Amino acid sequence: MKTDLMLLTLLYAVALTAFIGAINSRGPARVALSYFLAILTLCAAVFHTSQFLAGGELHGDDAVVVAPPPQPVKPPEPVVAPPPPDTAALAASKNQVAVSEGKNELKGILEAARRTARSMSSLSLGAVADISDEEYESLQNRAVGYLAEARRTKDRFAAAAGKVPPDLKDTQDQLGKGLEALVAAAYNAERFFKSENDTEEKQHAAAFRSGLQNANASFKKAGPGLGSEDAGE
Repeated sequence: MKTDLMLLTLLYAVALTAFIGAINSRGPARVALSYFLAILTLCAAVFHTSQFLAGGELHGDDAVVVAPPPQPVKPPEPVVAPPPPDTAALAASKNQVAVSEGKNELKGILEAARRTARSMSSLSLGAVADISDEEYESLQNRAVGYLAEARRTKDRFAAAAGKVPPDLKDTQDQLGKGLEALVAAAYNAERFFKSENDTEEKQHAAAFRSGLQNANASFKKAGPGLGSEDAGE
């Protein structure tokens, strides 16, 4: 750009000098030639001036580097929040786990109660008058042991009762009734050997058989709900 300005200044200076020379010339030929050169120089100066003002081509160090337009900035993609957890599905899953665990616990209690009931069914209380003292004492010890087993199973059931979900309530109730009957039957078997007369023996023996029958009936009703079909007889 500086070079163009210096060139224009020089052209105008030459044009001015040409006009001054034309004014001071003598003779028609010199005057005409001086004015022609002065006008030609002025025209050249005016032409270059118009080119300069119109933003003509610049060369060398004066060239203006035009920066490319900035690239559009792509807006960041919105962060999509994960969907909220399905509370209904979570609750159903937890309940399913609780039901499964409850079934396993109650099934273990039912199987323990059935083992005790099967052992008690072999306890014959009607023929104790014809057995030896050693056999009598053995039956009495067995009765005491069955009562202890029945009570331990009932205590186990009571400890697990609060953890069992409502879905198993009917099964839990049937198992509870069976355990109550089982403990009662075992208690009457134990009391049989402490009877003071034949009447008490008959009462305890009848209560023993009735309790054992009721226990097995309740166990049979509880079995399907726990996936166990054994009647416990």
